[in-house]
Amino acid sequence: MNLAFLQKLEQLLYERREKMPEGSYTTTLFAAGTQKILQKVGEEAVEYILDAQNADKQKAIYEAADLLYHLMVSLVAQGISLADVVSELERRHTGR
Repeated sequence: MNLAFLQKLEQLLYERREKMPEGSYTTTLFAAGTQKILQKVGEEAVEYILDAQNADKQKAIYEAADLLYHLMVSLVAQGISLADVVSELERRHTGR
């Protein structure tokens, strides 16, 4: 498992938000605004849930990747880093 890829993806998302390159799906999301991004997060969450309920592992993995991507876009749009999320998970785990 290469979790460092998530950090690279996060950096790319910040770069896309800053430069807004033409032809990029991520640029399209950022240009549409936070509400549209959050709508996509919701849509992808529902699609993941449906595939997971149907025990379709491959489709669930595909939709989980879509969900994670759109969640990361929403975090970047809000100025929340993966490190912030991991810190919260660590805090919950250690009870501090």
